[in-house]
Amino acid sequence: MEKIDLIKIFLEHNFNVTADALDYLLQKNISEESLKEGIKRIPQDIPVINLIAVEKFLEPLDQPLQPIKEEIIGKDNKFIQKQVKEPSVPTIHSFPLHTTIKTDIPERTSDKPDISAFRQLFRNRFDQLSNILKKNLNSSETILKRNLPTEEIPQIKSGILIGMVQDTRVLHTNKFVIQLEDPESEIITNCVMVQDSDSFPEYRDIIRDTIIGISGILPKNFRGGDITAFWGKDIIRPGFLPIKFKPTSDSRKILFIADIHFGSKYFSRSVFAKLIKFLTLKDLNPLYENIASKVDSIIIAGDLVDGIGHFSDQKDQISLHSLQTQYEHLATFLMEIPTHIQIIVIPGEHDATLTALPQPAIDKKIAKSLLALPNLMSHGNPLRLSVENLNLLVFHGQGNYTFYQKQFQQEQFNPILGIKHLLEYRHLCPEYGSFYPLAPFKKDYLVIDEIPEVVVSGHFHQAHYEEYKGVKIITCGTFQRKHQKLSHIGNDVSIGIVPVLDTVSGNVDMIDLTIL
Repeated sequence: MEKIDLIKIFLEHNFNVTADALDYLLQKNISEESLKEGIKRIPQDIPVINLIAVEKFLEPLDQPLQPIKEEIIGKDNKFIQKQVKEPSVPTIHSFPLHTTIKTDIPERTSDKPDISAFRQLFRNRFDQLSNILKKNLNSSETILKRNLPTEEIPQIKSGILIGMVQDTRVLHTNKFVIQLEDPESEIITNCVMVQDSDSFPEYRDIIRDTIIGISGILPKNFRGGDITAFWGKDIIRPGFLPIKFKPTSDSRKILFIADIHFGSKYFSRSVFAKLIKFLTLKDLNPLYENIASKVDSIIIAGDLVDGIGHFSDQKDQISLHSLQTQYEHLATFLMEIPTHIQIIVIPGEHDATLTALPQPAIDKKIAKSLLALPNLMSHGNPLRLSVENLNLLVFHGQGNYTFYQKQFQQEQFNPILGIKHLLEYRHLCPEYGSFYPLAPFKKDYLVIDEIPEVVVSGHFHQAHYEEYKGVKIITCGTFQRKHQKLSHIGNDVSIGIVPVLDTVSGNVDMIDLTIL
């Protein structure tokens, strides 16, 4: 057959085909009947047939092709690898068999998303975080109730109040007031922080809706009843003690990316092509090849596509004006990644899922071509997973925006600074209603109930790495050139900078794809 004949056969079956796949089939010199029979093996969710797809679904072409069995197609259009041959790429590891999803986000929120559902959400937050805070306190410290009968008043009238921050304000006397809300009633306690406290500047950075403790003393005239006023001395966040890295038994490398923004006119195809070059070990120097050959997992921390309608004139900033089309074209790029590499994705605010946090996994109907990739797994934002005994927390990073706005100058902002605060508050998006809405799930999935060894985030298009109290904090770069609508990312943009974690040594290599 001629090349034009091959193209016609693929088009008759609603497939496009790449040039390298055509050249490969021409070399095989297969018959028309054999090709048509083989095409029946290819899932319709795959939009473009490339060389990897040919090797996976059409090999061996010189033997009778068995019809694909129904049970290899899962309910979510993912494919269990049973009757397909792996492409001939360097395989150092199989899929990480000990990768476990610890906590994912349900597809549905509360049955009745009314005010009672939000009350349940915040009560769950308070219960989780107050318990964490109490465990971290010294057992000899007195925790004060909001309503103290006379007989229960401590002789020294001191102790710790635990509550949810409703608001903060600075008095004209330069004293700072933190208003704590009582979860059992409408009581508001005004905790006045005195100026001579060593950590007085820290009080200005307190975020609303966080759960904190405040140590201090009761007013001299307090005789029992509701504690509406309190002289505060120190603030106590839930926090955590330093931890140690838990290496895996087998050396593997995990590559992290985020903010691909496929479909944007500012998406850098050339830099993304270098990512494929890196993963396929094409013309790499020995230093990079030694790292790339051990990558067996890729985690994409949200904003896979640019989406539509996220700002007023976004239609002028995108090249593909359909979410489904954006995912279809992205799938053709990700198909070039060797299939022995596992890909785990979570959504960001530009993806096809809820805008509110936490976010369920990307919509299966809109992104069906992407989710049909046999080596791709889709989960919600945030995602908690473990590789053997190594715990990872992956989230897109929207909750970090509160600290970006309130605490740091735009030109000085480093997203790792915000993540440190989120870890101390043990919550990924504390403040309700300021920048990103919260979804009324029955459980607050944004609480950091267990401190992970590795935290991965995106959203700000800045690649950084730092260790904080034993936690490895990794923020990802982007594949989108900066433009005027990206006001939240500061002055620095890390295009093509990808962190790679070694799960045994704990080392993090920052690979600059632009110099490959």
